[in-house]
Amino acid sequence: MKNPFPKQILRKLLSLKSLRQEQGLKYNPRGFFKSARTRKSQKSTLAILILTLCLLTQCQSPKGLGYQGNPLFAWLGGGTAEKKADPVSIYQRYPQFFVDSYEFPVGGKFGEGFYIAQKFGVENPKFGYRFHLGEDWNYIGGGDSDFGSPIYSIANGIVSLTADYGGGWGKIVRIVHKHPSPEKGQFFFIESLYAHLYTIEVEPGQMVRKGEWIGTIGDAGGSYPSHLHFEIRAGFGSALGGGYSFGTDGFFSPTKFLIAQVSKEKLMNEDQFAPALEKSLAP
Repeated sequence: MKNPFPKQILRKLLSLKSLRQEQGLKYNPRGFFKSARTRKSQKSTLAILILTLCLLTQCQSPKGLGYQGNPLFAWLGGGTAEKKADPVSIYQRYPQFFVDSYEFPVGGKFGEGFYIAQKFGVENPKFGYRFHLGEDWNYIGGGDSDFGSPIYSIANGIVSLTADYGGGWGKIVRIVHKHPSPEKGQFFFIESLYAHLYTIEVEPGQMVRKGEWIGTIGDAGGSYPSHLHFEIRAGFGSALGGGYSFGTDGFFSPTKFLIAQVSKEKLMNEDQFAPALEKSLAP
């Protein structure tokens, strides 16, 4: 979905929470605003306590090591704004909460209107010819036209971590999904990771449904043109890493994985997500 607001205006718009509260409005992933949900007083109190603590301790993560925009090292200096939850204990309390279907993280169920600017597994010379461990998603409008656009959970899952690492990672969300195994009654876990976000709209321990709005596309604090860095990992709880590595073990090709899951509903292939220039050069 293209965002109709210029990047500079959107930064101000999304930060004016008091204005939204006065008018009873909240950003909506399927439109732009919707009526705000009633929030419990305990949650408001907790938010105030966290904000107070943050101000007292100056919980501002560093901009990373080496140079701005280097995800290989930026995460090492962060962590002060990191919040975690144990998904296993929550799944034990809710054994019937698991994945029943999937969708793409942007562009609705089938990723319409978006393309993959950097594919999974490509070697990047900027990072020592290491392999890209995820995919970079952009809106077809180009530039920063996708800044502030909604990001959705790809499936039912439990938010295991939210953080603002600064540097090349910026704000991230990690969600653990309980995926049914072919053996009846068996399950295995995978993890989806969403990075470079402008806003985070979920909390650790939150149970999210497929297609639920979890954040908005950002630029990692100005480190890059806006886009979504998206990963799917086997298991969960592994170190954040640097987004690039000399091997891809423990990582899925996100689009291949999702196409395999939605193939019964719609015939899809990876080529449809190629950049426009790459499509025009195809035979």
